[in-house]
Amino acid sequence: MARLLSWPVGLRWNKWKWLAGPESIGSSSSTSVGDFTQTVASPFGARHIQLSFPILKGKQARRARGLVTALHKGANAVRLHMCDWDGMSLADAGVSVTKAQLQAGAPWNNGLGFDNGENFHISKPNVAVSEAAAINATIIQLSDQFWGHELGSGDWIGFFPLHFGLYEVTEDFGDGRYRIWPPLRKAVPVGSYATQYPTMAMRLKADNLPDADRGAAFLEGLTISLLEVFDYDARDYFND
Repeated sequence: MARLLSWPVGLRWNKWKWLAGPESIGSSSSTSVGDFTQTVASPFGARHIQLSFPILKGKQARRARGLVTALHKGANAVRLHMCDWDGMSLADAGVSVTKAQLQAGAPWNNGLGFDNGENFHISKPNVAVSEAAAINATIIQLSDQFWGHELGSGDWIGFFPLHFGLYEVTEDFGDGRYRIWPPLRKAVPVGSYATQYPTMAMRLKADNLPDADRGAAFLEGLTISLLEVFDYDARDYFND
């Protein structure tokens, strides 16, 4: 059975780009005399992303090569937590935070941090789903909490608990009702939550090995291409 790996702590990329996106279906039978072909939206199409990393050395270089080896050229998958560098600010998401808290984090309500003395990192709050949506649905409904009615075209969201998928808002109908792409990889029941920190299960594209050079001083030019594993496949085949 294939494994679902955790992303190495502290290993960060500094560039990314989509290598695949929404698909359309065209039919030659619908081509007009003016040579116009009608295309319609397709429910298919997995996300395909390329990640590029800064110069690495020492511990981080070891973690990077360990990840590549553990992925076994597509045999295993990894949890990829996505943070939108162009996403809404904490203030826009309904969070009141001081500059000091933004830089150093904040303690828990008892005034203490974690066991290592560190504060927790302040993040955007979660929003409850107010209307259930079935697998492959493209319309979702969020409650009027925090940013639930503030999303617009291009915003990213995910869902939890136990949901792999990154969704982009393509239309705002108002009152927290949105059209998203791709279609839901898993049903979203009432009682689940939307998050601005979506998680995907991803595997290496089998015919694309990572590209990097290890010079005398450091590892440079590392890029990896990852292909989405749909939620139901992650649970059926990547659960060791």
